[in-house]
Amino acid sequence: MKNRTFLFLQGPASPFFRLVAGRLEAAGGRVERVNFCLGDMIFWWPRRGRFFRGKKSDWPDYLAAFIRHRSVTDLIMLGDGRDYHAVAAELGQTLGVRVHIIEHGYLRPDWLTVEPDGMSAHSRFPQEPAAISVIADGVPPVARGGLFRSSFLTYALYDLAYHIPNVLLGPFLHRHYRTHGAVHPVMEYSGWIRKGLLARSRQRRAEKAIAAATRRPDGSDARFFLFPLQLPGDYQIIRHSPGGDLTAIVEAVIASFARHAGADTRLLFKVHPIDNGLSGWPEKIGDAALRLGAGNRVFVADGGNTDALIERSAGVVTVNSTVGLTALGLGRPVIALGSAIYDIKGLTSQAALADFWPRPPLPDPDLFDAFMRALSATTQVRGGFIGRGALEAGADNVAARLLEEGERLPESLRKPRNQGAFRYAGELFPDWTS
Repeated sequence: MKNRTFLFLQGPASPFFRLVAGRLEAAGGRVERVNFCLGDMIFWWPRRGRFFRGKKSDWPDYLAAFIRHRSVTDLIMLGDGRDYHAVAAELGQTLGVRVHIIEHGYLRPDWLTVEPDGMSAHSRFPQEPAAISVIADGVPPVARGGLFRSSFLTYALYDLAYHIPNVLLGPFLHRHYRTHGAVHPVMEYSGWIRKGLLARSRQRRAEKAIAAATRRPDGSDARFFLFPLQLPGDYQIIRHSPGGDLTAIVEAVIASFARHAGADTRLLFKVHPIDNGLSGWPEKIGDAALRLGAGNRVFVADGGNTDALIERSAGVVTVNSTVGLTALGLGRPVIALGSAIYDIKGLTSQAALADFWPRPPLPDPDLFDAFMRALSATTQVRGGFIGRGALEAGADNVAARLLEEGERLPESLRKPRNQGAFRYAGELFPDWTS
């Protein structure tokens, strides 16, 4: 361990990375840190770190020099979507550094991802059923259910502690840094305040939309598909979907639904639980549905029980949300329009979206079981970024995984890091090229 130096980049808005660093040092590793903004420093304190204040264009040379001069062997970062992290992941591999991507777990709830090199299109997890079966052999079934309590209040307070110093003092201390979020933090918080004030009316509208989508006028069950919306600023959308524009994808899906789904079939969009309301999905989707001739068959719900809706649905359409995994676990058909780690022949539909509406294929339960066991054995650990129990368990488990000398994903079974063209790009956007 004396020969390993772990360089931490940006982490979650919580003390999680600091806790992991302490465990790595206790095991004999060396720890370095590069901060980009005051928020990074707050959750790293009282540990010391370097501060990158340069322009974004200076980052590759700065990082390469840092890696060489400090003998860095391991890079650790939250996701590989932020601009600084995307550069670091590519550069680290070029320089022979082990790259570890930490994120919320593919499995939910109370799991974390520790993945080599990248996620989604950049994931090295195999997509061949035979390779998955080899990895899953002898691995026990995945434990279901949550272990830790979560608190939205704690999440909100951590988020405020991270962003407020950046907003107030950032222009003076790190003027070249720009937040990775889709909108300015002040706008984001204003959206949350408005959403909170309208909570009751929002719930009533969601119940009405769900009833309209799932029930016919005579009270019998209606055939409907569920589309769980992701956050527009999610890097899984920006970097791992056709065009990187969720609004455009939603419109293309509605157009396909209007042309190819049966006249008695409905499409229900469910707003992401932590969408702040600024996306204006009810208005956008309603206008698109009317324009495309499906105004009476397309609905939007900002609320409702996702699992219950999945179980009642004819199938789930998603870009690459982890809700797709939940749906597969419940035995429902799934089509993934972007790069998703679970987009595997035998699990998700591999046919055109036009064919999915009338004939959604069921997933293979044995392959899904093998997939879950292989995933848990290679890229998943228990824990979370919020809450004392989740933080402590997550830090223990992530540190233990980072300290392993061997690779959990055998080199011979890994898929190439960079995926080619998106399978559904031509169907959704005939004039779009990657």
